[in-house]
Amino acid sequence: MTKQRIGIDLGGTKIEIILTQDNPLEVLHRKRVPTERHKGYDHILQTVTALIKEAQSISEGNPSIGMGIPGSVAPNTSLIRNANTQCLIGKPLQADLEKRINQKVVIENDANCLALSEALLGRGKEYEVVFGIILGTGVGGGIVFNQKIWSGHQGTAGEWGHSSIDFAGRECWCGRKGCAETYLSGPAIEKQYELRSGRYKSLKEIGEMAEAKQDDIAIDVIEETLEYFGVFMANLINSYDPSAIILGGGVSNLPSLYHEGLEKVSKHLFNGQNQLNTPILQNQLGDSSGVYGAALLGNT
Repeated sequence: MTKQRIGIDLGGTKIEIILTQDNPLEVLHRKRVPTERHKGYDHILQTVTALIKEAQSISEGNPSIGMGIPGSVAPNTSLIRNANTQCLIGKPLQADLEKRINQKVVIENDANCLALSEALLGRGKEYEVVFGIILGTGVGGGIVFNQKIWSGHQGTAGEWGHSSIDFAGRECWCGRKGCAETYLSGPAIEKQYELRSGRYKSLKEIGEMAEAKQDDIAIDVIEETLEYFGVFMANLINSYDPSAIILGGGVSNLPSLYHEGLEKVSKHLFNGQNQLNTPILQNQLGDSSGVYGAALLGNT
C-alpha cells in the first residue's frame, strides 16, 4: 500500500501544507495561508492544527506528518529556539501539536527541509554534501550528507544566518550585530532601499529596477547585497567545503546572484586560486522546496 505523507512549511509570511503519496512530488492536496505571526503563538498553533486536520480528513490511512519551522527544537528542553518568528521561541510546539491531533509530528529547521528536498528530489541529487540555504524572511542553512540531514552536536549545524561579519554592524533581532540575516534577507534589502529612497518597494520590485537599470538607489542596494553575498558564501565554502550550495527563498530569485554574485564569491575564497569551484545553484523545486522536505521527514 502506498504511504501518504503530510508536509508543513511554517514560514515567516506563509504556512503551506501538502498531502502527498510516498513520493512527495505526487501532491494530492495543497493549501497556503498567511502566517500572521503578529497575532502570536496561539493563532499560529490553531492555524497549523486546522490545516493538518483538513488534510487528514481527505487522506487514506494514517499519513506521517513533518514540519519545517524557522528555528529548531532544543534537544534538552523540546522547546523552540532561534526562531525569527519570535513568538515561537520557548514554546512546546511539537507537544502542543501532538496533543491536538493525537499523532507524532517530526519538526526540523526549514533550511534543513530545503536541503533535504533538493538533495533527494531536486538540484542537489548528484552531490554528496549539499548545503541548502534560505534567503527569505530570514536567513539560515542546512546540511545534507549522503542524503541525510546532518544536524551537528547541538542541532544547529548550518545556521550561518547569525554569523557576524561586523560586531558594530546592523542590529539583528537576535541581539547581536552584523548577522548575515541583516544583510541578505528580503526584509533587510527592502529596509535599505526604504532608508535611502524614503519609499517602500518590494524585494521583487527592487531587483527588477536594478536589473533594468531604472533606479540608481536600487542598483546600489543590490550591488551592496552582492558584495555581502560574496563574503558570506566564501566564508561558508572556506569553512564547510560542500559539494554544492542550493539557494532558496525570495532573494534566491535575484538573477544577479548567479552572475555578478558568483564573481564576488571568488574574490574571498581561500583555495589558493580565488576561483569558485563549488556550484552555487538556484533550487529546482521553487518556493515549495521546504514543504517537500517536510513531507520527507516521516522517514526519520
